[in-house]
Amino acid sequence: MDIKAVLTSHGVTMKQVAEQLNISQQAVSQAINGNPSLSRLQEIARVVGIPLSELVADDPSQPVEPLMRCPHCGAEIKIELK
Repeated sequence: MDIKAVLTSHGVTMKQVAEQLNISQQAVSQAINGNPSLSRLQEIARVVGIPLSELVADDPSQPVEPLMRCPHCGAEIKIELK
């Protein structure tokens, strides 16, 4: 998960993210380089205008396939979007 690379690829700076979230650039940097909370990641994705899955993907150039798990047995359920 390279959040800074995703920001760069979408032409968004940490300063812009900080301004949109009304937090300091240091707080954005700490979130990007540390262990950000899910809510902080969702906020950053919203500012960039991308789905959260793209922000946290191992390889941002490869789309993440939607995946669900069966609530009863835990088996993976693959969802194909058309």
